[in-house]
Amino acid sequence: MKNYYDKTWKIGELARVFNINVQLLRHYDKEGLLTPDIRNPENKWRTYRYDQIYTLGLIRFLRHLDCSLDEIRDFMHGRTAEKTERFLNGRIELARQKYEKLLKIQSVINDRFEIIRNDSPYAETDQIFVCSEEELCYIETGGMESVFVDELFSMYPAVVFYNGEERKFAVRIPPDDAGEYRSRVNNVPAGDYLVGFHRGSYENITQTFERMREYSSGILEEGSRVGEEIITINIVDQLVEEDRDKFITKVMMKIYH
Repeated sequence: MKNYYDKTWKIGELARVFNINVQLLRHYDKEGLLTPDIRNPENKWRTYRYDQIYTLGLIRFLRHLDCSLDEIRDFMHGRTAEKTERFLNGRIELARQKYEKLLKIQSVINDRFEIIRNDSPYAETDQIFVCSEEELCYIETGGMESVFVDELFSMYPAVVFYNGEERKFAVRIPPDDAGEYRSRVNNVPAGDYLVGFHRGSYENITQTFERMREYSSGILEEGSRVGEEIITINIVDQLVEEDRDKFITKVMMKIYH
């Protein structure tokens, strides 16, 4: 009776068993990760020993752990039980950290779209009104380009402070996240604000500023005024909408009584 372990695999057979492309096996061969036990010198056909399926299975498992081919090559050379345990635990820890980061990103995304759902109806009515706003937590970013350096910051709504000709860029941080960036977080205090919404691209946002200032005299109590600083918060921007005409920016002016 033929020993089952004498079985060999042609490259196509092995590819079908693992549901992978033949080119991937050739790439592993080129990289020195999985070299066929037999190579026909005439037609260059590759044939694998039966037990090489274990090597391929290990490579695929390590790729699921986001190991690079170089990392797999280093690990497979001279591995021991102790080395394997240390290596795999390290990879699992990296996977756990990535998972926690994904949960963080999910939280940021949920918060972002909750803001869109809450504020978009007001923007559609083109209202200007007095509103008691909660404290606004933010982190200064320097120039606008700095907002996109950190992938998490690119998910947070951009905030711009206008004071005359000066502009200061920041990102809005949800209160629940403020503790994580404790040393960098600033805040705009809670209070009464004149609130409106600018629809469209940012180039003509100053027209909305002027319209709100003109409108304020008709709705503010006697003796009250709006401050010089203007705060804008991106609600719908290039992160979520390609059409610039559909951008929505919240505009806030502090009311002094």
